[in-house]
Amino acid sequence: MLTHIPLMIKNYYKIIYIRDVQLKLKRCKIMAECIVKTEKGSNEKKRIVIISDTHITRYGTEFNVGAFDKGIDKVNKIKNATLYLHLGDLTHSGTFLDYEHALVQMNKFHPSSDAPLYYIIGNHDALNVGYLLFEEMIGKRHFEYEDNDLYVLGIDSTRPDLASGIIHQNTIKSIRTRLEQSNRENKLKIVCFHHQTIPIPKTGKERSAIDDSGDMLQMLLEAKADLVINGHRHISHLYNVASQNKDLFIFNAGTFSCNKTRYRELFTYNVIDIEQCKINFRIFPVIESQYKKEINREIQYYLPRNKEPEEKPFCKIIQLSNTLISKKDKKKISRIDHCIETINKISDIDLVVHNGNLTKNGYEEEILIGKEKFEQLKMPYIIIPGYSDSHPPTWDYWQDYLGPLDPSYKNDKIFFQGINSSTSDSTIGFIGRKKLRLLIEKVLRVSQEKVCGFACFHSLIPTPLSIWRTELTDAGDVLSQLALSQIDLILNSTPSVSFNLKVENSLISNGGNLQKNHFDETFIEIDIYEDGLVELIENNLRTQNKSLLGRYSINIFS
Repeated sequence: MLTHIPLMIKNYYKIIYIRDVQLKLKRCKIMAECIVKTEKGSNEKKRIVIISDTHITRYGTEFNVGAFDKGIDKVNKIKNATLYLHLGDLTHSGTFLDYEHALVQMNKFHPSSDAPLYYIIGNHDALNVGYLLFEEMIGKRHFEYEDNDLYVLGIDSTRPDLASGIIHQNTIKSIRTRLEQSNRENKLKIVCFHHQTIPIPKTGKERSAIDDSGDMLQMLLEAKADLVINGHRHISHLYNVASQNKDLFIFNAGTFSCNKTRYRELFTYNVIDIEQCKINFRIFPVIESQYKKEINREIQYYLPRNKEPEEKPFCKIIQLSNTLISKKDKKKISRIDHCIETINKISDIDLVVHNGNLTKNGYEEEILIGKEKFEQLKMPYIIIPGYSDSHPPTWDYWQDYLGPLDPSYKNDKIFFQGINSSTSDSTIGFIGRKKLRLLIEKVLRVSQEKVCGFACFHSLIPTPLSIWRTELTDAGDVLSQLALSQIDLILNSTPSVSFNLKVENSLISNGGNLQKNHFDETFIEIDIYEDGLVELIENNLRTQNKSLLGRYSINIFS
């Protein structure tokens, strides 16, 4: 059982989920009160062996039988496995002949460990009514595995005959119920499905994601899942994603035997070793000339401190988007005026960031109205174009009246860079390697002295209550490089509700939606304290209420 030990601790600690009687504390920079969770439990190591995206077929050039034979021989020799997983795309075309051939090939699987093998259906398996053949010839499209230390849930994320995926709301609710069962509180909880959860790098154009991945991601964080395992994109990658309370690791497996490989990674299989709170990820090459990768992580819980009653932040940033100004806003008191009036009543704001869609149509008159409105602000601001601001010749008007398409701002406390992620006359976004490289170079020059922020219109992560179409085509490369740099804060617009989380070192806030539709008009107040505490507060313009969205700690000035 978990024991909860309240401690008044001088320093902020990462709270580690421990399967041991000892208390292990890791020191961070922040002052805090924290609770340490410990558990008396099994010290037994658990081992999960993963193959994915075999794309077995009798025909064509996709299936590399030589790589498959070498790989399966190596997998057969792995000892002490707890379970084996195939993460989907067992077949290439989902046809009866493909499934027959897949069964022949998988008959070569003779593991040295007496452990079960579970299959997840992939989008290629669901082609040509293959989802029925999967059930008839392979097994159920969902599975559960449970022992004294692990709970593993595999689900179907496919849509028949489509590369993209979907989980469905009823399935998401069912997963939450299973993860939150009290008898699983002390177990390491793993969820597996074929499609990627968030964009990953080195995969080219970001596409074929899960429509409701924002809802899925929110649920996984709230239900305190520990590990998500995906395939689909044919390259290995690991993200550390965190809510304000704890870590969630998201691991993508590469392809085992498909000739469609990514960058320099060829055919791989994976071994994940779990011992107490520690997870060891190993990526093994099927071909000997490739190098092995090994990553060690530890599940950690967080309890950021509460601020003092009279404590003032080191800096304050306001985030908003989707003002969609039109000609009629010139003649009446609009929601924009109400928003600006409310912001002007807040003291000590360093910067207001408008994340895009300033205008409804991109007309010259709309830009002039927007300029007039925002000049009423009593503090500095930057405005980044969104897709509704991308119609020709809007960008010419923009630069004439508002300034650069990639605006930046700095003072003695913060450095903020806005990037125009829109493409002309399109909802599709793109940032590009050159812009990204120049941004990171700027950040490296000032990150030891200032809080560093980045803003663009297009979302880098999926948001709840919206369909995730991955409209930023290089989202995986952008997200990965920003999160591993010294960028403290990433601001994106949102088509729906506010949503925030940490990816690696960066806090990402999607919020400040002033477009009415089905959601209240809001803006986000972001308070950053000198020790790295960050509070995100949503201001609701309709109700005049403020609500705390999240409290995080970030390593500023590092």
